[in-house]
Amino acid sequence: MTRHMCTRRTAARLLSAVLAVLASGHAPRAQSVTAPLLWEGRLGTHTVALFGTIHVPDARVLALPPVVRQAFDRADRVVTEIPLDASRQAELAAALLLPEGQRLRVIIGDARFARLEQRVRAALAPTAPEVAPLVAGMLDRLKPWAALAQLATLEYLPDLLAGRTSLDAKIYADAAAAGKKVGGLETIAEQAGTFDAFSPDEQAALLDEALRDLETPGGAPTGSTLVDWYLEGNGEKLAAALTQGTGDPGRARKFEAEVLVKRNRRMAARIEALGRDAPGETVFVAVGALHLVGAENLPQLLQARGYELSRVRP
Repeated sequence: MTRHMCTRRTAARLLSAVLAVLASGHAPRAQSVTAPLLWEGRLGTHTVALFGTIHVPDARVLALPPVVRQAFDRADRVVTEIPLDASRQAELAAALLLPEGQRLRVIIGDARFARLEQRVRAALAPTAPEVAPLVAGMLDRLKPWAALAQLATLEYLPDLLAGRTSLDAKIYADAAAAGKKVGGLETIAEQAGTFDAFSPDEQAALLDEALRDLETPGGAPTGSTLVDWYLEGNGEKLAAALTQGTGDPGRARKFEAEVLVKRNRRMAARIEALGRDAPGETVFVAVGALHLVGAENLPQLLQARGYELSRVRP
């Protein structure tokens, strides 16, 4: 595997992860989803199911709970955050890479880059030591916000590099295989462009905060803890996790506004447009769990547009 190939494949697999702001523990356990983040409702004859996902290839989340599987089976159309068909992989990869001639090491500084490289190497060493020599070159081509994806899915990085399927990708593939209509609520350019609102210095600061959280015991909830909350369906704790880091409060508010709220508004408008175009359809929407909790979440925004929605409890 060449260094260039490794970079592009990794980039394609990590785009969705950073925008969900969720990580996951790697060790498999018996726990499964007990209270899925699932809402169902309608506006007129347009029926919608909203399912909160976590963008990792964990066997505990890949098996849909019966109530979610039933909602999926009823759907005429399945939409994820972005289209996840194989033909979009090159576009995904390109969205994470710096322009030719630019390097991440120069943007964030040698010391910060060394800390990032050390974290990624440590994650790969136990299960993918053959990739370790390629880490520096792979990271150096990523945009600062894309490097965040390396940290947001650090415990799952070996799985992602091995091409294991995340929950969102599995849902999309299952829908296509079942002959359902499929699509995305955002274009790849729109989603990747989310971080254009942050200057290079702000992106470097966000990366630095993520590194400090990893380096500081108790600095932020661990990836395993976040997945446990997801499996419990604890939306309140997931939303609170956004404010538990060690970063600048103003930057944290901007992150929430740009990465979640602005995109939630766009997604709500796109769902409503689907209802106008095909009012008799049943649509299954699978998006990152943080889009369904917290300020101006997707269920709230759809309710404001006239949808009658309620959370489904097993």
